[in-house]
Amino acid sequence: MSVTRETAASLDALMARLARGDRAAFDPLFRALLPRARAVLRRRLAGAEVDDVAQSALLKLFANASEFEPGRALLPWFYALVGNELRAVTRRAAHRAVTVDPDAAELSRGGDDPEQALIEQELRMALRDAVASLDDTSRAAIAALLGEAPPRVDGETSESALRKRLSRAYARLRLRLKGVHDVDP
Repeated sequence: MSVTRETAASLDALMARLARGDRAAFDPLFRALLPRARAVLRRRLAGAEVDDVAQSALLKLFANASEFEPGRALLPWFYALVGNELRAVTRRAAHRAVTVDPDAAELSRGGDDPEQALIEQELRMALRDAVASLDDTSRAAIAALLGEAPPRVDGETSESALRKRLSRAYARLRLRLKGVHDVDP
């Protein structure tokens, strides 16, 4: 099974309906997003903690549904929320001296897991879409970092200029992935 633009568009449409107050969109959206959250979280967490963190992320998504801008992509926002919840539970675990299973990520990478492949594909597509939404200078800086383009931004070749452009690009990308759009830091 592969993620398609149509699948992403369908999820975006469901979220837009929910943002407008259509409660009938809740159930299909929950059913589509819960397995995605669990699959991502299984890479870093073990046991019942996966379900707890997945539900917490979805609760935050639904609690903030009215903030979702119809016409924007849901998956980058969704995966950012899941990542935020994962970081929060990891911080709390560190404070309580409870360890998160470090082998969970390694176990999930082994073998041919179609669900994991789908999640990774969705994450790559969400990141690619977020990078594509950036301005030309930010995209060029990221391409230079990844070795996809020469390390030249607007004719500048100095390392400090590239680092500054990357810093700005990362800030813009973080905003995109959080669901905050069209804000120039």
